[in-house]
Amino acid sequence: KIPNALWANLIQERLSNVDCIKQGWILEGFPENQEQAWMLQSSGIIPRHVVVLYAPDTVLIERNSGKRLDPFTEEVYHTTFDWPSDLLVQQRLVEPEDLSEQEISKKLMEYHRNFPGVFQIYQKVLKSINADQPSMDV
Repeated sequence: KIPNALWANLIQERLSNVDCIKQGWILEGFPENQEQAWMLQSSGIIPRHVVVLYAPDTVLIERNSGKRLDPFTEEVYHTTFDWPSDLLVQQRLVEPEDLSEQEISKKLMEYHRNFPGVFQIYQKVLKSINADQPSMDV
């Protein structure tokens, strides 16, 4: 694990580059907890918008169980929602190693424990979107 202070410093350094200043930036999957959110704010990193995609845990577990990875291109596919038409790609797809139901359940428990604090910090700029619908609607 990377210490929260180091994360904040690395992110602050990257977001101070000209491209981020001119074009803006997106952080995906960060902050993961209230301490990280506070560290970002104390470093002057304050997002104008925070988007949270939500769905029931059972849906998230089911979706993760269908993920497949192309080890050649590193593209992610899904057995139900996004199956490749190319037979060669289909044959080389593998299940990602870190997506067991037990591992996903552990991550979801951690999310439910940590995110109320993150939501509280960003409540004025937070937009929650139901991800349990077709991707075009999301």
